[in-house]
Amino acid sequence: MTHGGMRLADVAREVPGDVSVPGGASEILVTGVHHDSRAVGPGDLFVARRGASADGAGFATDAVRRGAVAIVAAQGAALPPLAVPVVRVDDPQRALAYAAAAVYGHPSFALDVVGVTGTNGKTTTTHLVRAALDGALGRPSCGTLGTVGHGFAGALVEATHTTPEADEVARVLAWMRTRGASTVAMEVSSHALAQGRVEAVRFRVAAFTNLTQDHLDFHGSFAAYGDAKARLFTELGPGAAVVNVDDPFGAELAERVTCPLLRVRRTPGADADVAPTTLDLGPQGVQMRARTPFGEVEVRSRLLGLHNVENLLVALAIALALDVDPADAARALGEEGGAPGRLERCDEDADDVRVLVDYAHTPDALARALDSLAPFRVGRVICVFGCGGDRDPTKRAPMGSAAGRGADLAVVTSDNPRGEAPEAIAEAVEVGVRAAGLTRIALSELAEAPRGYVVVLDRREAIAAAVHAARPGDIVLICGKGHENYQIVGAVRHDLDDRVEARRALAARRGT
Repeated sequence: MTHGGMRLADVAREVPGDVSVPGGASEILVTGVHHDSRAVGPGDLFVARRGASADGAGFATDAVRRGAVAIVAAQGAALPPLAVPVVRVDDPQRALAYAAAAVYGHPSFALDVVGVTGTNGKTTTTHLVRAALDGALGRPSCGTLGTVGHGFAGALVEATHTTPEADEVARVLAWMRTRGASTVAMEVSSHALAQGRVEAVRFRVAAFTNLTQDHLDFHGSFAAYGDAKARLFTELGPGAAVVNVDDPFGAELAERVTCPLLRVRRTPGADADVAPTTLDLGPQGVQMRARTPFGEVEVRSRLLGLHNVENLLVALAIALALDVDPADAARALGEEGGAPGRLERCDEDADDVRVLVDYAHTPDALARALDSLAPFRVGRVICVFGCGGDRDPTKRAPMGSAAGRGADLAVVTSDNPRGEAPEAIAEAVEVGVRAAGLTRIALSELAEAPRGYVVVLDRREAIAAAVHAARPGDIVLICGKGHENYQIVGAVRHDLDDRVEARRALAARRGT
C-alpha cells in the first residue's frame, strides 16, 4: 500500500516521548512503515525494535538495501553505519504504532472500530457483529480482523496472528477504509494489548467476552493476563463498552469502566442491560427473546450452545452501541451461520453420525463446546483433541479433565507440537483424562466401548479412527485447530485441515 508521503518531521511529531530527528532529515517523505525488513520497499520507514527472538537493529542494513529512507531505533541502540538518517525514540514499539497510524492516514479515526477481547468467543462475536452491520445496511459495510483472517464477508485474507503487529493493523484498517468499510470488528488479543499493537487505534466500542486460563506462558500469571485484557477499557479510552458480567472478571471490569456501558448476561431475567427473557437451546440452535434498553427482540440462531448465547448477546449489544436498529440487528444475527471452524459441521452427507470441528484449545472452551452438544446427544460423544507444544503447559491436564468430563470417549492426539515431543504433551494431557474417570483402552475397543480413552499421536489417524469408530447416533467433536489448515511439527508447517480429514474419513466410512 503506497501513499503520497508524509514528512519525516510530521511523522516524528506523532510519536510519544523524546524523539530526535537528525538535522536535514525533516523533509524526507515517508510512504510506508514496517517492522519487518523483508517487507520494506522504497520510501518506507523501518522501525528497529527488539522482538522476542531477534533485535531489529540487526536488520537495519537490510532495510536500507531494500529502500528504507530512515531508520527508527531506541535511544542508545547500537547500529551499523547507515546511509540514511536514524530517528531515536524512547520506545520503538510505541513509535511503530503511532508512526504507522500517521503514515497510513489514521484510518481508525474514519472508521467505527470495535475491539473484542476475551479468552474465548472473539472470532464468533466479531463475525456476528459483521453480520448485524451488513444485514442492517443491506450491503457489505463491516470488515473483520482476527484469527481466521481479515477482510469482508466471504473474502478473508489468511492471518498469522489474532491481532497483527501495529504497522499491519494500520495498513489493514486503511485498506478496509478504501474498500468502503464504515465499521471494522477486530479481535484484540492479550498479547496485542500487552505489546501495544493497538495503542494508536481509536475504538468506538470495546467488548469483553470472558476470561479463562490461556497464555500464562506469556503473561506469567492469571492476574497479569486479566490486566492485559483490561487495558482495552482502562487505557485506550473507547467510546462505549460492552461487558459480559456473568464472567467474574467481567463483573469487576464493569466497575472500572468510565465510558457508557452495556452489561450483558445470558441468564433469563437477569439484571443487565441486555439479557434473555426466554431462552431455548435445541438441536436447531438458539431461540430467545432478549431485553435491551430499546425494547425486546427475538433472536433465532443456528448457533449451538450456551456459550453462543453469550456471543449473540454481546454482538447484539455492540450493534446497539453502534446505533443499529435492534430488530434489524436481531434479524441479521439469526441469518449468520457462525465463523469457520467454530462447531462447524462436516457431516453434510452423513445421516447416522454427526461430526463437528471446533477451535476450542483452552479448558473452558473445550468444556463449553462439549456442553453445547447436550440438546442433540443421543449416542456417545467422541472427542479428538490435543494441546499445543511450546505453549502454556499448565493447561494440559485441565484440557484432559474437560474432555474426560464432557465426552464418553477421548482420542488424545497432537495439536501443533512445535518443538516438543508429542508423546510428552500427550502424557501430560492423560493425567487430566484419567483424573476425570476415563481409563485407557486399546484402539480396537474404541468402536464398542461405552467409555475410555486412546492415544493416537498422528492427527490424521486420530480423526479417521474416531469417525470410523462412531456408531449411529454418536457425535464426533474434533477440537483444537478449527479453521487452521496446517500443523506445526518442529519448525515446519505441514498441510492439515481437520475439516478435510473429517470429510475424508466420512467418505471412507461410507465406502465412497
